Amino acid sequence: MASNPNTPWGLQPYQRKGSADYRANAHMYYIANGNSNAFYVGDPVKRIATPASANGVPTVTLASAGTSNLITGVIVGIVGYGTSTPSAPVGSFFANSGTPGPAYIPASNSTGAYVMVDDDPNSLFVVQADDSGGTQAVTTVGKNANLASGTGSKYTGWSGWKLASSTAGTQSTKQVVIVDFEQEVDNVAGNANAKFIVRINQSTEGLASTGI
Repeated sequence: MASNPNTPWGLQPYQRKGSADYRANAHMYYIANGNSNAFYVGDPVKRIATPASANGVPTVTLASAGTSNLITGVIVGIVGYGTSTPSAPVGSFFANSGTPGPAYIPASNSTGAYVMVDDDPNSLFVVQADDSGGTQAVTTVGKNANLASGTGSKYTGWSGWKLASSTAGTQSTKQVVIVDFEQEVDNVAGNANAKFIVRINQSTEGLASTGI
């Protein structure tokens, strides 16, 4: 069976659930210096209590894939580096990117970093299935599923996270709700690398629901 384009990018903002406009529902968060993870646009993240930034911006770390693991939101942009204030980034983005390439936050960064996170529990995202449960038909829509972690690209700045298709089910403890199938000419239901529209279900900012 032919494949759809294999272009994972993590979770990409799509729109808000319902009729409300999507207006870049993002808030600033801090990634502490020394965090052992690398961070890319499209990565899911989770709030943690400490350490906080010097000016009180809330701190996030990379979310964990799997049942019951909470997600605050998705990185939609990188503001800058530096532990003092978000308006005074330290160093060059290109020093922490490909050669050349968009910025990403390297593992064990030495300065701390600020990112914009879409933390609206009503936001919808497009994500590529990993086909671990076989190619996914449109009957997957309405079910819940977990995410599968992946390594981002230092050259595009995009996340490598995907939808863990083998985990699709009805349990409310799954991480995302599969809301719809993305309607694009290069996205064919039942073919490999299908893209789905999802909403965060195990959210620190909202309530989980059971799939159908």
